[in-house]
Amino acid sequence: MMAGIAVAHTCDAELSLWALLLLFSLLVCVAALFFERMALLFGGAAMVAMFAIGAVVQRVDDKTMVPQWEETNGEYSAVFLETPHMGDRTTKALVHLQREDCDSLKGRREGAAYIYFANCVDAENLSIGQRVRFAAKVHNPKNAGNPAEFDYKHFLYVKGVTATLYLPVGAWEMDGAEELTLRMRALALRERILKLYGRTGFDSDAKAVLSALTVGDKSELTGEIKDTFSSVGASHILALSGLHLGIFYLIFSFLLPAWRTHRGYTLLREAVIVGALWLFAFVAGLSPSIVRAAILFTLFSVARCARRDNSSVNALAFAAIAMLLFSPCSLFDVSFQLSFSAVFAILMFFPYVRRMLAADSFGKCYRYIADTVSLSVAAQIGTLPVIWYSFGSFPTYFILTNLVVVPLAFVIMSLSVALWLSSPVSALCAAVAWMLGKAVDMLNGWVGLVESLPAASVELPYIDACSAWALAVLIVFIAIYAARRRVVFLLAALMLAVAVVAWGWYLRSDEPGGSIMFFNSSKFPALLMTASRDNSYMLSTENESEVEKEYIVDPYLRRESMKTPLWVNSDYSDANISYVEGMAEFCGRRIMLLSGKDWMESKQACPVDILFLCKGFKGSMDSLLAMHPAKYVIMDAGLHFMTRRRVERECAALGIVCIDVSDTGAVAFDCRADSFSPMFMSGK
Repeated sequence: MMAGIAVAHTCDAELSLWALLLLFSLLVCVAALFFERMALLFGGAAMVAMFAIGAVVQRVDDKTMVPQWEETNGEYSAVFLETPHMGDRTTKALVHLQREDCDSLKGRREGAAYIYFANCVDAENLSIGQRVRFAAKVHNPKNAGNPAEFDYKHFLYVKGVTATLYLPVGAWEMDGAEELTLRMRALALRERILKLYGRTGFDSDAKAVLSALTVGDKSELTGEIKDTFSSVGASHILALSGLHLGIFYLIFSFLLPAWRTHRGYTLLREAVIVGALWLFAFVAGLSPSIVRAAILFTLFSVARCARRDNSSVNALAFAAIAMLLFSPCSLFDVSFQLSFSAVFAILMFFPYVRRMLAADSFGKCYRYIADTVSLSVAAQIGTLPVIWYSFGSFPTYFILTNLVVVPLAFVIMSLSVALWLSSPVSALCAAVAWMLGKAVDMLNGWVGLVESLPAASVELPYIDACSAWALAVLIVFIAIYAARRRVVFLLAALMLAVAVVAWGWYLRSDEPGGSIMFFNSSKFPALLMTASRDNSYMLSTENESEVEKEYIVDPYLRRESMKTPLWVNSDYSDANISYVEGMAEFCGRRIMLLSGKDWMESKQACPVDILFLCKGFKGSMDSLLAMHPAKYVIMDAGLHFMTRRRVERECAALGIVCIDVSDTGAVAFDCRADSFSPMFMSGK
């Protein structure tokens, strides 16, 4: 089913084709039940049917997201689905957006959207359920078009977000409130808990970690905290998921011990535990990740009541199928992938790792260490493909981290529940808050200590999506071999491993060189000149220390296994490049960077291949091209939009090719090719 969802999302085959495949496979399944000669076809037909079901639900989901908003001015109303979060300059809010005027019926009329309000007094008072009205232009999500960049458009698609827009001060007005839905009420309750944390006097870092760990609010987490937890393999603590519900399950299982001789008590016990888990999920805002975990534990509880194996992979698969039928795009959600891959690996590998460590051969202290190590190793094996592809790093001391982090998370979750229950009694609440604060400080201190160790995080070579999926299948084959000891699965795993290594070697066999690339960045002009993987140059008009380039250039460098380029923003020369007063010569090509109007005072005229107009450029194209005849004019994304429109008109009148990277995305040129022509990274 997962394969069907992935294939249908990638290719553009019509829904009717997948429906016919589903119908045909179901007919084969039915025939196999009645005709003995076709019995061997049942298994294959059933797998094809599940593949087709995944493809059908994915195509249906895609069709709901296909209609685009018309990017024209219109009248809109928006209802807040979550509590708005105030940043340094803007307040971000998830809303249900609806177009009110009837100018056109072709575009999308309603859908989820992110609105960015300019910070003001009115924006501070926005809350869940309120409705605002405004006139604005809605923008469909799109990527910057830089190579290897984070797929923001797909990220919003997975979240069900269809548009983004910005509203300045005074561009909107309040228009009452809507009746709260169940999830809105859950989020409102979560806000009350966050306000309770604010009143208890936790420092900013402790409050941010506590809010993320207990109720899933990550709005106050700084980039430094996220990087620290991620580098030591503790980011799962900050992402509210199955681990946290598992802790609650253990707490209530301890408070309500099993009594196997009375079936009625078992049913009542499991009902109370499941009810408590769903109550916590409600307090945590009913986020998709916590709902997934609640469904999973509910199925386990049902299996226990039915006296079946409550750690069955079948229960995990059933939970995945149920969720993907309802929301097939969840397959592309990193939290979904991490949750199910971790649980699957724990079910398959935990007993074997535990047996290797002889966990039952020594005392309770060793048993705890062995169980924690076994759990960490099993989960790390399962999540390796996701972590490798999504984050590109591996936490070296993940076992050391989890030995302390997991029990501390148990203590923090328990104390948090005690804090919620004791909030009406101020003295008791203060005592619990003090203990909770100490526990969170110990957690942050331990994570910081592990991060300070040498080589706490190892950078992994780049792998593409196909290699990540192949690695995941490889782990599944190994798990099946470990469970059933069938040599065919071990041989399949070895063959797949060889194929993954060969594919990775093939991707790196082509040595980059002799290319220049203009990135789409409104933060700073970014021109990368590549001589080889070890020698490249980043030309810009800004200082390296004053810009944020990790999300613009670094993903491409990592994908191509390139060393950090030399930053050049002043006169420089070596065997590969010459850069003097804005004129760069590289592989026999001339590129001129222009910012401001200093070029008007230059009396040295010379032809160039490319004119790169950067932020602050002034002057007419007639004068510039008369002094520096060029084949291409490229406008940086930081250039003022009025200047970009003027330059486009003037270049069109002069018959010069003008490229705006803010529209086309990154553009590259091969300096060694006979035809010096642009190659657009976004496919335009």
